[in-house]
Amino acid sequence: TLRELVGAGAREPLASSAVCVAGAQHDQTSGARLYQIVLYLAPGDYHNFHSPAPWRVARVRHIAGQLLSVSPAVVRRMPDLLIANERVALLGEWEHGFFSFTAVGATNVGSIKLFFPRAPDLFTNSPKDSWREHEQHTTRFSKRPVSLDQGDLVGGFRLGSCVVLVFEAPEDFSFCVKRGDKVRC
Repeated sequence: TLRELVGAGAREPLASSAVCVAGAQHDQTSGARLYQIVLYLAPGDYHNFHSPAPWRVARVRHIAGQLLSVSPAVVRRMPDLLIANERVALLGEWEHGFFSFTAVGATNVGSIKLFFPRAPDLFTNSPKDSWREHEQHTTRFSKRPVSLDQGDLVGGFRLGSCVVLVFEAPEDFSFCVKRGDKVRC
């Protein structure tokens, strides 16, 4: 669910009318829908990730977890894989409402770094005995959210992994990529 992906307390201050995405209740801006896309970065791909749109980061949530492979074949066999793995969720808003950007760790890729201004120093891929699985640490920028522009460097992985975007957009929104397309900066 959305709440499991980005951590407890995922509800963002948005306008009324509720929508359900994979079982997670979320307030939704009128006339908008929630969309999601998973971007898989293979080990041979570019390992940094950039902002896909202008938006404001209100909080960063680091959620401890496993480090299983996120290859498309494994994800198809294990539907809860993306919420089992260690991840860093950036939560905020863009011109159409709610916006989340979640970097998911994977086998040999537990190291997730954030490079944007005022980003918290994260200690990901910690020894198993130092964190309980699904333990969360949150940094809030509530008084002064961090503004990111399209193309800004957000962070990176040591090797490939995946990024999950969940965001509100108008009902007539459509992706400019389809399943299996290569995404280039």
